[in-house]
Amino acid sequence: MTTEFNGIIGYTITPFSADGEQLDLPALGQSIERLVHGGVQAIAPLGSTGEGAYLSDSEWQQVAEYSLAQVARRVPTIVSVSDLTTAGAVRRARFAQAHGADALMVLPAAYWKLSEAEILQHYRAIGEAIDLPIMLYNNPATSGTDMPVELILRIVREVANVTMVKESTGDIQRMHKLQLL
Repeated sequence: MTTEFNGIIGYTITPFSADGEQLDLPALGQSIERLVHGGVQAIAPLGSTGEGAYLSDSEWQQVAEYSLAQVARRVPTIVSVSDLTTAGAVRRARFAQAHGADALMVLPAAYWKLSEAEILQHYRAIGEAIDLPIMLYNNPATSGTDMPVELILRIVREVANVTMVKESTGDIQRMHKLQLL
């Protein structure tokens, strides 16, 4: 877990053919090349802009594998492994690690309203399954869960490889509290 992340992270889209039926991996490759040549310090496929939540498992794996191969370690990668279930997120996390990801981005499991203990266990299970740094992603608009600062801090303290937080609430007071990390 030695990769450092700083600067601009490029969040890739997942392009499809004009009819929407097939992944357009060459277009994804062009997007990644544009970001790398534009000077980003990291690439993050399959997040909200990459439509990771809407892809089949096969599509998700194709995009993850293709993205990691295209980046080819020129910059670090942060692969979003969020899934509806913890078991699904663990499977994705292991896949991403096996294919060369430098870090993972993880939302709390969506759809079901989870308790704070269940959210902590979600991150703990993923952290125990892999050896990569994890970016905890608090995005209430996509996950349906707005994690309080106290829970985020608890997760950071108790799950050793949760080393980063991406906060999407826009709450200035919350951001100030998280700067204490």
